[in-house]
Amino acid sequence: MKKYLFIILLLCVNFSKSQSIKSVDSLNIEICKSLVQNKNLDNEIRINTMEKSHIFPYLSKFNDTIIQKKIFTQIYYRLVKNCDEFKTLFPAKPFSNGYYEQDKEPIINISTEQCNHFDKISKYYYIEGDGKKVEVTLNDNLWIEKFEDDTYSKLYYRKKSNCQFELEFIESNNLSRGNLSVKGEKYLYKIFNKENETYSVYLKNKETYYIFKVIKQ
Repeated sequence: MKKYLFIILLLCVNFSKSQSIKSVDSLNIEICKSLVQNKNLDNEIRINTMEKSHIFPYLSKFNDTIIQKKIFTQIYYRLVKNCDEFKTLFPAKPFSNGYYEQDKEPIINISTEQCNHFDKISKYYYIEGDGKKVEVTLNDNLWIEKFEDDTYSKLYYRKKSNCQFELEFIESNNLSRGNLSVKGEKYLYKIFNKENETYSVYLKNKETYYIFKVIKQ
């Protein structure tokens, strides 16, 4: 009986989290529309308008300050992921170590045979835009990331055609990854170049190509 109660409780928690993310994403759609409409205004005015018209009224629905902080974090990271206009409010620092962003698809310079070798290697790493190293273990259709602060992310790995692979988010205790994604969200990557055991990869989100190097450990 206790086992069934635990399963029911777990399902309720997952449903509640899913509903929370849907609610945050709905809020962010309205925030993004507002930012597009007032894009000609000063950024400080735009941020104040966003806070007073959208974020503060939404957070006021929750009395617990811990919950408010958690939801505010979700709002921020989901905006970073889904709203290009929001990202323009906070200019990024110069990228390093082969990570960069562009609005045109990179030139493909790799053979199918080279791509097929990618998942024959189980240990990789890549460098994020801020210079931090992320270690990757690829094994049994799982893509597991370990970050410098000893947090992790776990995703399903699926090989696709045309030098592509898909990652499906499972879970993460990393602050940014845990708020950027929800369980079941999928990301499609494409390998477009290879030098020795270093693969150049991109992920397209909306109109932006996020490019980085996956390097054999």
